[in-house]
Amino acid sequence: MSTDERSELIEDLQFTLGEGPCFDATSHRSPVLISDLTRHQEGVASRWPAFLNEAVAAGVRAVFAFPLGMGATTVGTLDLYRSTPGPLSEQQLNASLVTADSIGVALLTKDPVETLEQSSRLRMTVHQAAGMVMVQTGGTIGDALLMLRASAYGEGRSINDLAADVLAGRRRYDKEQP
Repeated sequence: MSTDERSELIEDLQFTLGEGPCFDATSHRSPVLISDLTRHQEGVASRWPAFLNEAVAAGVRAVFAFPLGMGATTVGTLDLYRSTPGPLSEQQLNASLVTADSIGVALLTKDPVETLEQSSRLRMTVHQAAGMVMVQTGGTIGDALLMLRASAYGEGRSINDLAADVLAGRRRYDKEQP
């Protein structure tokens, strides 16, 4: 879920590319706090090369991602974006941490089926399409998801839109010819 067009673009970009602050926050189970995407000292150029260029082009200069969950269980991230560089104040950081913890607890204590249906409807479409691409190409599911991500990024479209085309039969992937 996103709050405006820019955050929707950035969320979709991260999922399409498979890189960005939400992936790092989820995999490391700790906040990712980047106060200036254009500062080389932040180290994001090597971690998220494609994401970095696209996010800056979209007007994002700072990103803050907080894992959502309880204990070892992570169910997503709370991502905050800023169009001007700068760190979160101590008060903003504390409020973000409390908010992320509250959302994580709420997600895990709510009806899990309803939560999953609401939060992952589009993502399931992408994974269904990846399964179809896997069958079409004879490759692995990882390769199929990579193909979808690369195609969507290369064509400048949303991976969700491309997945819908695959599911509807408007887009096919064939085995590579030797």
